[in-house]
Amino acid sequence: MRGWPALLALCWGCTGPGGERPQFVDVTAQAGVQVVMVSGTPAKGHIVECNTGGVALFDYDRDGDLDLFFVNGSRLEGFGPGQEPRAALYRNDGNWRFAEVGAQAGVDHVGWGMGCSVADYNADGWPDLYLTLYGRNALYRNQGDGTFAEVGAQAGVDEAGWSSAAAWGDYDRDGDLDFYLAKYIDFDPTYVPADMSYCTWRGISVFYGPRGMPGARDRFYRNEGPGAGWRFTEASAELGLDDHEYYGFAALASDYDNDGDLDIYVANDSTPNLLFLNEGGRFTEVAMLAGCAYSEDGREQGSMGIAGGDYDQDGDVDLLVTHFSHDNNTLYRNNGRGFFTDISFATAIGAASISSLGWGAEFFDYDNDGDEDLFVANGHVYPQVDQHDLGTTYAQPNQLFANNGQGVFIEVGKQAGPGMQVVKSSRGAAVGDLDNDGDLDLVVANIDETPTLLRNEGGNRRHWLVVELQQEGLNPFAVGARVELWAGGKRQLREVRAGTGYLSQNDLRLHFGLGEEREAQRLLVHWPDGAQQLLEKVGADQLLQVRRQ
Repeated sequence: MRGWPALLALCWGCTGPGGERPQFVDVTAQAGVQVVMVSGTPAKGHIVECNTGGVALFDYDRDGDLDLFFVNGSRLEGFGPGQEPRAALYRNDGNWRFAEVGAQAGVDHVGWGMGCSVADYNADGWPDLYLTLYGRNALYRNQGDGTFAEVGAQAGVDEAGWSSAAAWGDYDRDGDLDFYLAKYIDFDPTYVPADMSYCTWRGISVFYGPRGMPGARDRFYRNEGPGAGWRFTEASAELGLDDHEYYGFAALASDYDNDGDLDIYVANDSTPNLLFLNEGGRFTEVAMLAGCAYSEDGREQGSMGIAGGDYDQDGDVDLLVTHFSHDNNTLYRNNGRGFFTDISFATAIGAASISSLGWGAEFFDYDNDGDEDLFVANGHVYPQVDQHDLGTTYAQPNQLFANNGQGVFIEVGKQAGPGMQVVKSSRGAAVGDLDNDGDLDLVVANIDETPTLLRNEGGNRRHWLVVELQQEGLNPFAVGARVELWAGGKRQLREVRAGTGYLSQNDLRLHFGLGEEREAQRLLVHWPDGAQQLLEKVGADQLLQVRRQ
């Protein structure tokens, strides 16, 4: 009888009604999405050539559906005039057809892009776009007429160097949106290392870094609001955020301690991760004390991306951090008392991730059964691994983990449709309902390749609810808000986040799977300033727009 619990874990909660599992289908070609995300040369001779990968899902033209934005990279030796890779904006024209309008909209940015995030920084009701780069960052103000204006220098946020992720939120609770900026390396392509041991990995010659290179110091930009012309002030030292020069890759704003304000978690490559607790607008770094700085056995890991979600439905945010190959992705369970526990192997995620190199990751309920599953985008950084028997490859399949509702994640990618069989070297990923049919689709950025658009077919066989928050004032899209939902004896938690995963942006709308339930018994909105709004007996299978009362 010892085999029965394992068998039940593998089967329980992984399929829809009638035993049918939702399928993901690659519709990239049908959608007309053809941009190639260029990053350096195929040989990848420098570390800067392997890390770009931001994708954003947002409704830039406010017509009710999600549009797509992709950053693009460059090469150290540059390109000829008119041949530079450009960022791309694809307008959603319905029925899985997208039109590339980057030049028309004024966001076909030229420069070595890394990531992107979406926030209405100037509170005019139109979502703006912030780009992080190896170079000078850019802020594109949405002008509400289908076009954008680049205002990074004017707003004081054209940070130079190598930036990676921006995590937006009203950290000081003055109403407007600030952001934390993670930075990676103080990079000099002409630098010759004194210690050449950092130019090898498992016996093969590879590019140098990040170890042996100087880390870059993260930044915090405070929004000074309309009275200052929507300019930002760099305030990291003032707020206690400037003590580290690690290799910052990802940052996620969330209320990890459930005290009503936004904290910041930072994933650092080959250096300790950071957790900044918000204490009245100033921050205290507590990751080591809280148990989420290192792996379970006390090691620094090669952290790349972050997913935050309440996978165990206990009312607080847990963390999934992706890592380098020959190491495991780490799942930190939030115990609700200010501490996290590394349960990577207890949940089966650890063993399933060792041969992969993870980047973008997202918790999402792909089968609408009422609990959060997990997607991880994978791809190596060293093309040379294909010439050696190291148990890994450069192009890698992405992974889909089904939450069985009993504390275990089952890797089900091979059973989840042809789209999950696509093998490329992936980076950023974003989640959203691109066709507004009630189930969540995926968009994956692939380095030196076209992206992958994965249409969810069958996820809407179960019931669902999408919640769009709206409020007056300086934060119209309610970034930082939380929604709790009770249905069928389950409690679910979602947060509105600007800046997600690895250098990317999910849909700002919140999606809940309801399983067989035709209504949610209760829905409680926690607005960013702490006010609450309760709705009861909310019907399933609808987009619910909640305006603040």
